[in-house]
Amino acid sequence: MKIFLKQLLTFQAVLVCLSTLGCGGGAPDGPELFPVTGTVTFDGEPINEGSILFRADGGTGKGYAGEIKDGSYTLETVTGEMKVEITASRAVPGKFGEAASPDEEPPPLMEMYIPAQYNTKSTLTAEVKADGDNTIPFELTP
Repeated sequence: MKIFLKQLLTFQAVLVCLSTLGCGGGAPDGPELFPVTGTVTFDGEPINEGSILFRADGGTGKGYAGEIKDGSYTLETVTGEMKVEITASRAVPGKFGEAASPDEEPPPLMEMYIPAQYNTKSTLTAEVKADGDNTIPFELTP
């Protein structure tokens, strides 16, 4: 019982020490980030669901991602020239995969419909500024 009590007191002491460190308010651990927002369309239509990635240093640096929802996105990233990658998938009409069990309906087959020139072989770029309006729209074509 003494060993258990000693371990419990040690654990509580560690928790008290960790709680005094806080959850912010001190110096940031990384680079300063700036908000970026915008719209994303494909063939004139808003992308319902997808993801967008801003990658620093000409596409070789750290990536900053955001979700595309109903044609709009918001994320935070560092400043500078960014390579941008956009991905989205949709159900293929009339095509289904295998159901997990005979009692379940088969799931729809999904396809990545955004061309490679906007993701794996992206030609998209954007300039993120510290003192400017970082509203950056993307109008993608097939």
